Amino acid sequence: MATICMTSKDKSAQKRRKAELENLREELLEAQFELRKTNKGPILVLITGNDFAGKAEVIYTFYEWLDPRFLHTRAFGLPQGIERRMPWLWRYWRTLPPTGELAFYLGSWYHQPLMRLSRGQISPTTFKRQMQEVTAFEQLLIDEGATLIKLWLQLSDSDTRKRADPALNQTVAMREWGDFSAADYEKVRSGAQYMEELTSTTEAPWIRVPSQDPQERDLRIGQILLQAIRQQLTSQPSQHPAYGWTASQNERLAALDYTLKQDKDHYQQQLSTLQQRLRQLVQHPKFARRSLLLVFEGTDAAGKGGTIRRITQCLDPRTLRVHGTRAPTEEERRLPYLWRFWRRIPAPGNVVVFDRSYYGRVLVERVEGFCTEPQWQRAYREINDFERQLADKGTLVIKFWLAITQDEQLQRFQAREGSPLKRYKLTDEDWRNRKQWPAYVQAINDMIEHTSTQLAPWHLIPAEDKRYARIQALNIVCDQLEAALK
Repeated sequence: MATICMTSKDKSAQKRRKAELENLREELLEAQFELRKTNKGPILVLITGNDFAGKAEVIYTFYEWLDPRFLHTRAFGLPQGIERRMPWLWRYWRTLPPTGELAFYLGSWYHQPLMRLSRGQISPTTFKRQMQEVTAFEQLLIDEGATLIKLWLQLSDSDTRKRADPALNQTVAMREWGDFSAADYEKVRSGAQYMEELTSTTEAPWIRVPSQDPQERDLRIGQILLQAIRQQLTSQPSQHPAYGWTASQNERLAALDYTLKQDKDHYQQQLSTLQQRLRQLVQHPKFARRSLLLVFEGTDAAGKGGTIRRITQCLDPRTLRVHGTRAPTEEERRLPYLWRFWRRIPAPGNVVVFDRSYYGRVLVERVEGFCTEPQWQRAYREINDFERQLADKGTLVIKFWLAITQDEQLQRFQAREGSPLKRYKLTDEDWRNRKQWPAYVQAINDMIEHTSTQLAPWHLIPAEDKRYARIQALNIVCDQLEAALK
């Protein structure tokens, strides 16, 4: 038997590589600590490519190199159960890591579309549309401070054939593509090339990593990760401009008729009739495949709570959720602003009500300076995209703005101050917001101008007469839901 002797040159090279890896690990640990301390990021590492290129092994390496307490692994197979009935990006939104941490994604938002394209289950046109949605999703994450590293681990054809040998398959830790033939892998390569063309951007390019040599692969990925963390540590908040945004010139609130009233004698009868109608619509068999999202915004003291109660008191509490939106928690501040709303969207057969909502980004956050100008200007497009994804999956989005005049608001504030039962509703923030009335009026007009779409239009209701506002809102919900179920 021949003996293979390692030359001094080989030993020297091996020694240099070991030293390089050890030095890289030290630098990565230090960078990870600084990322955590400064609360920047997060860093999302998307790992895809050939099944035999060592995708799982890469993750093993970094769990050994880094502090695993602040690492996350997100792995996705075929959507199951509720995932199949929700917008397709929903499950990825729910698993985003917070700032200061790193997450490795296996079977990311690219895997299922690429697999289905490769198998002929979707057309190139559908695939392109999904990649456009992915690009918008990634841009939102980047604008909110995330860094995306998109890695394609590649092998040569000869290495793929060698590692695909059935005798070696048992050593493969993870099989994402299943039993693909050489012809199947050719389709994957072709689809991947198209995917890169559609989604490789300046801020989130695809990086191909040769994976014949596991140590060289891990070294290269470690260097990429280290560079990304260091760039994140020195980066400033995104000032990505909002193309095409202009201020509204329409005085929509001023055009409302605030004298409209509901006849007191017939109010209870109409209320009962509409509640019964809504109950029957939600119990309709077709609603099991749909869902309803009601968004209530409005002037402080305009009667949102009372209107919401008249709508919800006739619904089955098992399939109803009402979310009062307040200032974000510490956890929510460490994630993109839409994250907490993606977590609360209704499943099929359910009703969700937002008492104030994601529109806070373009209202209170804008007026009070809690976000930057580019952030709230970008939010119009981001919100429209969010609502479109809901509508595409069968969610009916109905949005209300309840409006009252300044004089009426003052009277209601004073009445609340004098009532032991209502005093809790009035806060210092309410009085402070009142001083910003002109700024809020402009923000409201801009919001309506840029987010009242065919799929989710705004319904402006003068609410100086609370009975009128309640009946109008119920009428709109019933009419819209009835039309959607036809």
